[in-house]
Amino acid sequence: MEQTFNQTERSVLLGQPVADSSSLPSLLVDGNYEAVLRSAPARLVFGTDLEASSSFDTVSPYDTEFSATDIQPLILSQVREYVLRTGPSAWTDITAIGACCLCAFMETNWTGPELRLDPAELLPGPLPERWQETHISIAPLELPEGVDKHEIGRREQLGRVYLGAVQSERRAELDRALLRMLEADGEEAYALTPRPLYLHFARLLLVDLPQDLRKERDSVVPSALWWAARALLVQQSLLDYPAQSLLDQIIALFDAARTHMPRAPSSVMLDSVRSVDDTSAKHVDEARVPQLDGVMADEPIDTERTEPDAAPVPEPSSSDSDAWDNVPVADRELWARFLLELGVVYSQHSMPLDSKRMVALAQDASGLQWQMTGARGKRTRFQTFDTTQLVLLAKSARRVDRDTHEAAPEALELNDDVLLEHVSFTDPDAELSNPADLQTIDKCMLLAFCLNVQNENPAHGLTSEQMLPFVTRVLQHTGNWSVYTMALLLRSRLERSKTRTVERATLQLQQLVDQITHPLPGSEEAGAGERMQYMFALSLPSQWALERELAEQFISLGVVRSALDIFERLQMWDDVISCYTMLDQTDVAERIVRSELEKTPDRPKLWCVLGDLTKDPKHWQHAWEVSGHRYARAMRTLGSYHFAKYEFSEAVECYENAVRLNPLYENSWYIMGCAAMSIEQWEKAARAFLHVVSIDENNGESWNNLATAYLRMGPEYRTRALHALREAIKFLHDSWRVWSNFMHVSMSLGMLSLSVQAMGRLVDLRVGKVGAECVDLDVLRSIISSVSRGAAFAGMSEADAQAKEQRLISQIDSLLVRKIEARITSSAPVWRAMADYWFWRNDFTHCLDCYIKAYRCLSNMPQISYAPPVFNDAVDAALELVTMYENLGDKTQVVRIASESNDHDSVVPEGERKTVAVEQPVCADWKHQSKMVLRGLIGKGKESFDGTPAFTRLTDALNELRSGN
Repeated sequence: MEQTFNQTERSVLLGQPVADSSSLPSLLVDGNYEAVLRSAPARLVFGTDLEASSSFDTVSPYDTEFSATDIQPLILSQVREYVLRTGPSAWTDITAIGACCLCAFMETNWTGPELRLDPAELLPGPLPERWQETHISIAPLELPEGVDKHEIGRREQLGRVYLGAVQSERRAELDRALLRMLEADGEEAYALTPRPLYLHFARLLLVDLPQDLRKERDSVVPSALWWAARALLVQQSLLDYPAQSLLDQIIALFDAARTHMPRAPSSVMLDSVRSVDDTSAKHVDEARVPQLDGVMADEPIDTERTEPDAAPVPEPSSSDSDAWDNVPVADRELWARFLLELGVVYSQHSMPLDSKRMVALAQDASGLQWQMTGARGKRTRFQTFDTTQLVLLAKSARRVDRDTHEAAPEALELNDDVLLEHVSFTDPDAELSNPADLQTIDKCMLLAFCLNVQNENPAHGLTSEQMLPFVTRVLQHTGNWSVYTMALLLRSRLERSKTRTVERATLQLQQLVDQITHPLPGSEEAGAGERMQYMFALSLPSQWALERELAEQFISLGVVRSALDIFERLQMWDDVISCYTMLDQTDVAERIVRSELEKTPDRPKLWCVLGDLTKDPKHWQHAWEVSGHRYARAMRTLGSYHFAKYEFSEAVECYENAVRLNPLYENSWYIMGCAAMSIEQWEKAARAFLHVVSIDENNGESWNNLATAYLRMGPEYRTRALHALREAIKFLHDSWRVWSNFMHVSMSLGMLSLSVQAMGRLVDLRVGKVGAECVDLDVLRSIISSVSRGAAFAGMSEADAQAKEQRLISQIDSLLVRKIEARITSSAPVWRAMADYWFWRNDFTHCLDCYIKAYRCLSNMPQISYAPPVFNDAVDAALELVTMYENLGDKTQVVRIASESNDHDSVVPEGERKTVAVEQPVCADWKHQSKMVLRGLIGKGKESFDGTPAFTRLTDALNELRSGN
């Protein structure tokens, strides 16, 4: 068993008070980051007090050539010296300093409040002065007279901000170099990220230590593994798109940290956490599917589904907290945080199934109980009747006792003349009107469950209605600043699509942006320690991402100019282009981009933006060259350009370059697969779609395309194709093409049961549009032939063959009677195929009825009186029917009829009437019926076809019947 976290490590990870109030971990928890970074250990680690006369193993910081790349060897040298001088106990301080740098970076870019300490001040010699940063302002300004504190569009007058400050040339060069170091898998970090030096410090002290130092560190302070995973997750948040390599490192670090966790209630919990590494979206190969070949049974599938676009009702919690009863509360709390943070990692990487699983395990550890239910109440002011309202009931395992007041963001009132602020419940139950407060970690879990509802379901009104109760329950009590902010943000996202709540949603979003970057004068602000305590258990966006949401909200309201101002200030050039396109001013956008390129001609992103504007592929190619073949977006965009031009070989080559850098970008794999299919590179297409479904298992189109590629690769891949189609129909339940492919593949593999079910679903989907064409006659005849000849049961024991035959007969009976006969009445070939089946079943009455209906389909056609082909087909059907009358008419068949002993004076339900089995002839007057058929057809064709061979056949058959009398 590995060494577990000590009490100090636990307290720091959970943001709880540390016993030694003067130690660096205690200062870190309190949010006093400046004190940590100016402490004696920090000055030794960063070399703050080094003098020019000191000896340096690398470039001296007093050298004018000292650059961003020289920071790492300098600090690593200082770390080695500090550990050598102090001993293993130094790792506690080093880890605290690295975590403090990470928190300082988060405070600057995510949470606020303002941190005055410039990270460059921590470096030795002339570096602080050389790399000194610039602020827009350093103190809040007073509100202008008469300006409402919630007025939109007055941001420049409301206080201080780092984001967008114009830095000196040397500091700007440093920041650009550091951001290039933070790139991963060809994905660029956000160009205006303030103070990336803090994150660089955090990576050096937590992630990028040499192996010998890291091994020594982990044996002394294993919690550093957890902090390293947090640092990489923050780095991931800076990128334009998540990087596969960072995700793999994050999962590996969490898995390593798991080995230092306290004992769980059972090995099942440990196995569940360990299996996370196997479910991550790693590089996949074709070995993923073959293991499923042996389990493809010819078993029923779900073909009945109602409201496929509606989100399913969230399941009530099924907490297995009883297994944790004997586990100390402190251990349960640590496990809950560990699993919840892991769930947040998966959620941020669009892996909802893994996220939901981790959050559910965290709920077990915490003991949270919740249930989604309905309660009668009123939602509007003038409502005169009660309706059922969706409500979430939740209860923490431990009572909440809050002794101190926590500063929380302002929750704006709705102030609508129709909608109530809160639902007015009819039931006076305190659980509805005034529920008990929840533990903060439990609130984080409810918000995580809320996001899972969104991630697992399409954008749908029902999805929003099911998410809102989670948010409402969290907002019923103020609490931790970050948690309350996240709840308000989710409420704004849910309300911005509704007419009566869009105003509050916009103002609330503006208020959330301002509280970080432009706090109001005299407003009560939560401390840095409180804001940071649960940050890693939430999916709270960065400052620029939050402002981007506000700008997107402005666009949805038609306020394009205000949105454009935000996008230009944040240098989000893709959105700037979109705004100028809406304003029909793309020439202005091009001028702006070219102006930026004159300042920084080596930025590949700007060359890509210019290419997007001009649609000139040479700009994307230039971006690729400028980046040193490391900017994945250039190849993605160029590949998309070639794909639109039907240049599929070039598109495949471009996307191969892109996914080689970042294999986590799902859309690149998908388009590459489509391009490979277009040029018949089936193996490459299959591999591409395998990657797509490994990233997003709910992508039905990719499952379907994967099956198509397998089918083209040869008969030996049919089983894999069937598995892929079986997955596809889960998500494309209403796609008749997928069902058609599934039917043909299962038929080729001899899985008749699946073919029958697929045909039934095809009839449901297409009969209203195409009628009888929805039935594939070749497949139907093959099914009937396989069953009647016994080919479907070859190689089986007699008992198994009989059991399978009975199952198939039941399925085929249901298909023919309930699906086809009830809906398709005008197709003679369909009736003729079904007649063969009933003949094999010895149901001669049903068989003869099918022949009769097949004939009527032809005889009732208006063209029969003048079109020779139609008349000839009708003659063939009539003579065939006469033959069947002759062969089957005198046969007897057992039928059940009502018993004569029933009391005719009383009404007996249909199902309770007594019946008896009697033998009856199939058609006692078959000769008369035959003559009627022939006479009727002779009458219809006499005028146009008298004397033709077909007409002569009719008259000969009628004369033969008469002579037989």
